[in-house]
Amino acid sequence: MIDPISIANQNSAPVPEANPRVPVKMLGQDEFLKLLVTQMQNQDPLAPMQDTEFIAQMAQFTSLEQSRQMSDDMSVMRKEQGMQHAVGLLGQHVTVAFGEGERMSGTVREVQKENGEPKIVINGRSFDLQDVIHVSATDGDKKTETQ
Repeated sequence: MIDPISIANQNSAPVPEANPRVPVKMLGQDEFLKLLVTQMQNQDPLAPMQDTEFIAQMAQFTSLEQSRQMSDDMSVMRKEQGMQHAVGLLGQHVTVAFGEGERMSGTVREVQKENGEPKIVINGRSFDLQDVIHVSATDGDKKTETQ
């Protein structure tokens, strides 16, 4: 008697390794409109697209576009808020942590923008705001500690 499992194993070819997935570009407004026009041109004449389906697709696209715009606006606001925070540190004595546990303290004398991100300058070196671990307000010769 022939065993179907052994026959299947004899005829099976090795499965090729899957290709790594290539990131797919997100659909933009132009691609969406092209897709919609193609869908309308190739619809079944006996069962055309309902106007409610068309309106729902347009509403979804509008919502998606507004969400994308809001995300872009929030990113700009975050960068501007970071710049305002950096400017607020001008004249303040700060301590930054960087590298492998290194620390540096000094008075912030300058604020720069590198690649759209604010940087504070201490003793001639620029640091990200996230590197700040301690701030002390200087009032003449007195320092008021804050963390």
